[in-house]
Amino acid sequence: LTLKDLREQAGLSVKEVAARLHIATSSYYNYEQGIREIGISQVLILAELFSTTEKEVIEAQLNSHRCAQ
Repeated sequence: LTLKDLREQAGLSVKEVAARLHIATSSYYNYEQGIREIGISQVLILAELFSTTEKEVIEAQLNSHRCAQ
């Protein structure tokens, strides 16, 4: 799974997730594309938003990064 997969499973838009993280939509999009890495505090928020574990969010970030290469 990637971050995009987790977000879509949660039924959220990029804009909604970015708003909850208090970042620009483009910044969150860069997380999904594997261009930027997520900070620890954001991992905690994303785990709650996506109703999953922090470990799954981190693994999804790694998978997003791998897909970008």
